[in-house]
Amino acid sequence: MDWRKRSIAIVCLALPLLGMGMLGGGGSNALERNYEGTFVDRDGTKVDAKWINAGGDLALSGELGRGDLRISFDNIKSIAFSGDPAKSFVAKVTLRKGDQIEMKVRSSLAFSGQTELGHYQIRARDLQAVEFRGQ
Repeated sequence: MDWRKRSIAIVCLALPLLGMGMLGGGGSNALERNYEGTFVDRDGTKVDAKWINAGGDLALSGELGRGDLRISFDNIKSIAFSGDPAKSFVAKVTLRKGDQIEMKVRSSLAFSGQTELGHYQIRARDLQAVEFRGQ
């Protein structure tokens, strides 16, 4: 009898753990669209990548004045970063139609993409620019 209670307890404890794989959306982690471009780090190193994203998103999010702004990569030609990562970190966004917008972004925002060598990830504070290829 004692082994039955232990078995039931083990099964009850294990079931929630088995379902944890479904958390976070499940399915594939594939992005909706392939954005290609070049990361330029603070040292001037250039890294070409495909499937570029910002924190898993296909847009750049930040603050414009007292509000929040989210610009789709569809509309972005390039992003240049400047400022003090500990205080006010600025992204100067050049839009495909030619306009420029400056917005505050989190310096810890992680950009990533797929290179010929493997997965590449870099924080905004370590970037000089992200240059998107024409769509």
